[in-house]
Order: sequence, then structure tokens, then C-alpha cells
Amino acid sequence: MTGARLRRRSFLAAGGGAVALAAVGASVGAAGAWPLGSSDGTDQQRAMFAYVGCYTTAKREGRGQGIAVFQVDRSGQWQPVRVLPTTPNPSYLITDRAATTLYCVEGDGNRVTSFRIDRGTGHLTELGTVDTGGTNGVHLALSPDETRLVVANYATGSIAVFPRAADGTLEERSQLVQLSGTPGPLPDDQKGPQPHQVLFDPTGRHLIVPDKGTDRLHRLGYDPASGSLSVLGDPVLTAPGTGPRHLAYHPYLPAFYLVDELSSQVTVYHYDQQTAAVTAGAALSTLPPGFEGESTAAAIVISRDGRFVHVSNRGHDSVASFGITPVGSLMPPALTDTAGHQPRFMTLDRAGGTLYVANQKSDSIVPFAVDLVTGRLDRRGDTIATGTPSCITFVDAL
Repeated sequence: MTGARLRRRSFLAAGGGAVALAAVGASVGAAGAWPLGSSDGTDQQRAMFAYVGCYTTAKREGRGQGIAVFQVDRSGQWQPVRVLPTTPNPSYLITDRAATTLYCVEGDGNRVTSFRIDRGTGHLTELGTVDTGGTNGVHLALSPDETRLVVANYATGSIAVFPRAADGTLEERSQLVQLSGTPGPLPDDQKGPQPHQVLFDPTGRHLIVPDKGTDRLHRLGYDPASGSLSVLGDPVLTAPGTGPRHLAYHPYLPAFYLVDELSSQVTVYHYDQQTAAVTAGAALSTLPPGFEGESTAAAIVISRDGRFVHVSNRGHDSVASFGITPVGSLMPPALTDTAGHQPRFMTLDRAGGTLYVANQKSDSIVPFAVDLVTGRLDRRGDTIATGTPSCITFVDAL
């Protein structure tokens, strides 16, 4: 890390976050401005299996042994099932919609591996491995029709596309899109194109790719007929040294929220789904006023009703929870300690009532209860011990 990282904190007022979140809940209750789902967490919790990716190598200070499988009962209690030794650093995982197949990247490597899921036992059976055409795959996405798998190669600045067979196996790479751009001003962190996420937009016809290394957002078109990607015009430039990492689309407003890793901020963008045109809005810090320590923003999660967005801070070791107004702007955040170190990844359960935080450096996953009216986070249940966690994905058990 470099001490020269930008810090944009002038938008915040001390102690205002909890008040802001409460204000969102109050305004919704009074005006009915939001399309609310269940606000009491009563959605039926099903028994599930949780698959946890990790880092395993000394280079990554890894203490994981492979993909860790847990059984999660209806009350939310986790029980370890097994650890499946895999390729090194199975650091990011996704499943298909039918929950029959799981895919994982090889962090720092050049492979994607597919597994058959046994939803009765949670066990995984390896189906095959393909070469990504690059190094350090960090993110995966399936096309909406699930005929293609897209991979972000972080270290070599490329996006790989793989045809997916009906049985879930991957065929040889069909396309490799090489990104370009001038490195950002922070040489320790920005060495050239470094795509950190591939995420289809709600139409399924576009992807916005945050490029941490060149401070830009690449816009790609997806043709479902050919299964190929194309570059859509010039990239969208972000402020120098911000290091865009991950984004989350609002569930129904024409907007997305971008985490800028190196400047520890969230930026609101207006997004035209028809043309993939992007316009930057306001940016808010994810850190408290006056904080001068080392910290980088990492994961972003938006509530399913679009009223709250949560962002993790690695270094400050907190979750910044922002209220979202009915027009899509952000309110100052409430900050919650993650009860662990280096929260790399977060995810919500199906009901949206539990936020799971993966603390990479403290070998733990910590569950937090989410107040669906106010967005407030509170510790819930026991900490789950697992080596160097980097990703969590769930499937329903049979």
C-alpha cells in the first residue's frame, strides 16, 4: 500500500451516519416513497450450503486449504462439511441459477475450474479446467442466458469469454478482450489495465468493467447471438488515483454505485441502460472524518429494495452503510466494526436480513443482522472460522 492514496472525506459530518440511516427509515414510513419488501426479516430461511473461497499460497499469506463447504440450517447456524483441495487460491466463486455447477478462479494463476454440485450433501465433483489466457482471475460472471462465462484477468488486463455447455462444463476460450489505458498516478497499486469486476447490467446487453489500474470504466456490449463482447466507445474516466474496484446496480433506478478502492469512496453514477451512457454524480467517503490510517475500500452490497448500500473498509476494518434517497443519492454512512481484519468480501442472505462479512486477515466470517427499515447492522450469531476467506456463495440444500 502507498501512503499517497487520496482521501476524500469532506462530505461527511461526524456522528451523522446513524441519524441518516434512521431518517431514511422514517421518511419511507411516512411517505411510502419506496417499494418496500418484507421489513421484519420474516422471509422463509431455507437450509443451504455455503461455499467459501480463500487464499492458500504463502505469497497471499494464505491459511486456507481449498473451497470450504458449510451446511447452514434454517436458524442460520453454520456447520463445516468438508474442505475440498483445489487449484491454488480458489478466491472467487459463482454458481449457475439452477445451482448445479460452481465455477472458481485461480487467484494469481490462469485457470477456471468447474464443479458439479450435489445439493443433497454439498459435495463438489470437479468437471474440468480451462485456461483464462491471462493471469490472476479475480471475478466471474455468467451471461443472462448462461451460455457464456466471462472472467476478469486482473494482472494482465484482459477479459476472457468461455462457451458453456448444457451440462455446465466450459469449452475452450472463444474470445480475449485486451484492455488498454495509461496507468494511474499511484505506481505501487496502478501498473496498467487491472480489471477487478465483470458485471452484466440489468438488460444483460452491457457490462461495465471497473479498471483499478487506469482509473476508468470500460463499457462492453454483449451479443447473445454470437456470445461475443465488443468495446462501446471511449472508457469513462474517474478521478486520478481513485482505483475503481466494484460496482452495484440499483434494482430499479437508472443508477449504479462504484467503490473506488484507493480513495475509499463511493461514487453515484447515472446509467442509461439502453445506450450504456454513464454520468458521474456525487462521491462520499467510506471512512470517518479525520481518519489518516491506511485503508482501502473493497466490497459493495446493495439491499434488494434499493434503500441501502454497504461498503467494506480494509484497514479501518468497518462497514460503511449508506442510506439511498428515493432519487438515488447517498446519505452519510453509519460505520460498524467488522469484528475482524481486512473485510475483503460481503454478501447478503436471500431475505436481506443477514450480512456476512469475510475478514481475510483474521480467518473469519462474521454475520450481522440488518434492520430492513433503518439499514442498521448488529452482530448476529457466532463467528465462523475459516482460513483466509475471500468469497462466499450459497445454494439451497435439497
